[in-house]
Amino acid sequence: MKKTLTLIALMFLTALAFSQKFVIINVDNLKDTQRLSGNPNLKIHYYNDDFVLATTSDGFDNAQNDVTVLDNEAFAGNDAYYIVYCDKENQDSYISNVKENLQVLYRNDNLLIVKSIGGTAMPFKNDGVVAVFDKEAKLPVVTRDYPVITEENPVIREMMNQVNMDSLEATVQFLQDYGERKFNGTHIAQAREWVKGKMEALGLETEVQEFHVSSWMGSATCHNLIGIQRGTLYPDTYVICGSHYDSFSYYGLCPGADDNATGTAAVLESARILTQYEFEYSIIYCVFSAEECGLYGSEAYADRCASEGMEILGYFNNDMNGYLNPGDEIHIDCIYPNSVEPIGAYYMNVGSVYFPDMQIQHVNLDYGDSDHTSFNNVGYMGIYPFEDVNHESPYIHTSEDLIGNSANSFEMSQRYTQMNIGCLTELANPTGGAPVVACNAPRNFFIDYPTGKEMTSLALLWQAPEEGSTGDLTRYDVYRDMNLIASLEDELEYLDTITVGATALYHVVAVYSDGCEASTDTLVGVGIPDGVEENCENIFAIYPNPATEMLTIINNSNFNTEVEIVNMVGQFVKRFEIIDKKELNISDLESGVYFVKMNGASTKFMVKR
Repeated sequence: MKKTLTLIALMFLTALAFSQKFVIINVDNLKDTQRLSGNPNLKIHYYNDDFVLATTSDGFDNAQNDVTVLDNEAFAGNDAYYIVYCDKENQDSYISNVKENLQVLYRNDNLLIVKSIGGTAMPFKNDGVVAVFDKEAKLPVVTRDYPVITEENPVIREMMNQVNMDSLEATVQFLQDYGERKFNGTHIAQAREWVKGKMEALGLETEVQEFHVSSWMGSATCHNLIGIQRGTLYPDTYVICGSHYDSFSYYGLCPGADDNATGTAAVLESARILTQYEFEYSIIYCVFSAEECGLYGSEAYADRCASEGMEILGYFNNDMNGYLNPGDEIHIDCIYPNSVEPIGAYYMNVGSVYFPDMQIQHVNLDYGDSDHTSFNNVGYMGIYPFEDVNHESPYIHTSEDLIGNSANSFEMSQRYTQMNIGCLTELANPTGGAPVVACNAPRNFFIDYPTGKEMTSLALLWQAPEEGSTGDLTRYDVYRDMNLIASLEDELEYLDTITVGATALYHVVAVYSDGCEASTDTLVGVGIPDGVEENCENIFAIYPNPATEMLTIINNSNFNTEVEIVNMVGQFVKRFEIIDKKELNISDLESGVYFVKMNGASTKFMVKR
């Protein structure tokens, strides 16, 4: 009898669950959405400014609402429904291509709502799909008032000024060079490990969050990357910025430069700069996977944040900031639903103070979505600054999403990153004016001219920095005439070649894990003509070198010695004798490279400035 009752109860609960209907309800304003969210007979799974997607129980009054039933047995046999953004003129051809795998439940001028009936299928072209799960969506709540910014904070302006376009481009180039970063592709793991290494090198508390994707585009175990910079006063209250690092294309490679290596670059560049400072509140830097197949990565993380009760003051999304429509000025289209208007107003307030001449406008995106929605749907304030809803890159989701044609303005990427930094830091509140980092330069840098090697060779040598830097030494960057020519991990020597008779300026920079960099002095290297060799060893010394007015020559031979100064074409310009030391006026010499010879044999090089 007990078993019979249990079976009856189970059948009743199963029937009750399947009696729930999956519906779309059109709304006119935020008040409509708020009214629906308070209805005990309605469970909202997704919302925007135009409609909500929900399941209804028998007590819900369809007649009092603009309701369309999409599925009479909600979530029966499927884990998710999908919003596919596809314009009306392309919907018939799209449906024809996916009819074996998807059932279309609803369509309007901009989108389709579908469920999977087996197999896999692709989204339509433009950032095309959102997965809707059997989870309750919540309207965002402001936990603390956003500050009203009336003037620049000079410390925050200093942070903004450190955003480097070359650094942004280097990150985009590195991610682009993988060729593809599909959530279930061959290179996504390599990209993940590279980003993880960057976060760890900056000293962030780094976590790899694992989650599983079983979507209409395929299945895979995927990973988000989470880096936390702890606040000094409120370590358990957070400000978050994020991006997705996966890419997508319909055919061939998907390098994903603009979509979304530019967003990932903005997050990493923000972290590089902000980890040099301390803040009252914690900052989290997120890099999500599986955005392109339905916002799976951000949904997994945002849902976990909500379940753990994390206090999040705001989420700032970074997705596509590198394409500037030819002829346009840099501007920002800020995408967000009306339910998060307070953080939208805050973003525009920050922009009006730090970049008063830049246009920022609130817009609606009716053909796509991004990771801010995952945070909105679990009750957090989140927004999406975007390059242009009317003139986004035409190359995304193709093999042509590359630096140059798609990511064509790193000046714009720089501005978006500066705004990301401004919004994070005005909330996180910096605690001091100076970066909390310090680092030491390589020691005893000098240039040697090795014997037994090509006469145009010179060796740059240095010693490791003294201890006491706040970060770990990660590499040495070698520069010639202010251009980077080599990056070395452990070596303390670099061999370069130089044109005979030419000169070049060299310096070496020690680069540390916390973003701090420290440089040696700059030295002049000389291209040595054939048959000339610095073979004097300790016989004599000259200084300073380079010299401008006076040159000191020291004779260590203890004999009266003839000294000759010869220019690069072999002409004697000065000849004299010294016993131990001589102060020589060289102000009459033209700028250039000279050879200082003792007894016609021992030679040193001298640069006159």
